Amino acid sequence: MIESTYFAPAERADSLQLTAQQQAVIQAPFITALLQAMPDMMLVLNEHRQIVAANKKLLDAFCVADQTALAGLRPGEAVNCIHSTEGPNGCGTSETCSACGAVLTILASQETGSQADGECRLLIANNGGTALDLEVTATPIDVGGILLTIFAIKDIGSDKRRLVLERTFFHDILNTVGGIRGIADLLKDSDGLTPEAEAEYKEIMVDLSDSLAEEISQQRRLLSAERGEYVPEMKETDLKDMLQEVSKLYGNHIRTPDRTVIMEETPQCYMITDRSMLRRIVGNMVLNALEATPKGGSVRVALVADSENISIEVTNPGEIPKDVQIRLFKRSFSTKATSGRGIGTYSMKLFGERYLGGTVGFRCLNGETVFFIKFAR
Repeated sequence: MIESTYFAPAERADSLQLTAQQQAVIQAPFITALLQAMPDMMLVLNEHRQIVAANKKLLDAFCVADQTALAGLRPGEAVNCIHSTEGPNGCGTSETCSACGAVLTILASQETGSQADGECRLLIANNGGTALDLEVTATPIDVGGILLTIFAIKDIGSDKRRLVLERTFFHDILNTVGGIRGIADLLKDSDGLTPEAEAEYKEIMVDLSDSLAEEISQQRRLLSAERGEYVPEMKETDLKDMLQEVSKLYGNHIRTPDRTVIMEETPQCYMITDRSMLRRIVGNMVLNALEATPKGGSVRVALVADSENISIEVTNPGEIPKDVQIRLFKRSFSTKATSGRGIGTYSMKLFGERYLGGTVGFRCLNGETVFFIKFAR
């Protein structure tokens, strides 16, 4: 009988096969010594990606008392990955699993019969959701005629977070500088401008310069998060004023000429939040939307508020392909080929949810894409 799957093979070993595989590992002292000697988390997997053995480092990391509790499970099931129950036959069998670095690395090693390396961002369902950034290595090994895989897992979360903060900083600085350059070009060719329009552009230039200084200060605060010291500066924020500021900045951006930002009729609305961080998130949404919009097109910015939620929405024409949707908030994933991009959507979700307590997401419907950040009142 062929088991159902959307990606990786779904078949599993039966209890007799699994017991034989476990006995083979127990009778190979060098594997036991290897598991316990390595400083990283390690698993021994069978050809169906099921756990045959695990080292103490992994058991301690995931608060598992005895490795027998993991026997027969797949890695995602053992650590409670949020996607491990989405597929028809567990870990590796959902559509989302097609973008999982752990599954891809194991399959690559099994297919080639050689060592394979990769990275994986694992979302664990414990404590409301925890993200782990992992470097993984799969190495095939023959134990008494049984083909197994040594699967090594290294936590690289702190290195990744530091890199993201640095890249996000330069990403957002360049966004603001692009806005300043756009206004500067308008002022340089100001012969046809009315005195009122010239005064308005000069005011925008001052606002953008203040924003640039604020971006630098914000980066200092974000870096303190790596030391566990970061606390968002929560204060009453005029959301309408903030959205007007963002719309002006990106409506004249050097990277998105011949596109417009339309701010829909917006009610006066206040909430307690970190204004500069929220402005950064919405700014990334707007710039991404503009870059996805053809010349001559427009992006809409709206504030939707009711008795239960406050939502900021940015809409652009065109729908995101399904294969891109499942990877959109992954770190460093980008639909663009340019090196250093792909940080915007990831940072939106990271900062919007971890630090501001909102929900960041998107929806595609009727030929449009809407990115949003939503807060419960």
